[in-house]
Amino acid sequence: MENRFESVFIGTDIEANYIAAMLQEEDIQCIVRNNFQSSITIGWADGNPDQSTELLVNAEDLEKALKIVDSYHNEK
Repeated sequence: MENRFESVFIGTDIEANYIAAMLQEEDIQCIVRNNFQSSITIGWADGNPDQSTELLVNAEDLEKALKIVDSYHNEK
């Protein structure tokens, strides 16, 4: 069975890791992908650090994860 991942958040590294912790508390596994840091590692800085980190979840958990991300945005 192939896993399909969906993006649920794009923002700063700090916010993404905070939301990732919220997701993990609800047993939703996620991938935190920092595209800005990856580009620096390769040898150039690409993009905006404020929109550099993306959270991906398994498509099966998408609806539940989006509710958690929405609750985070409503708390801000």
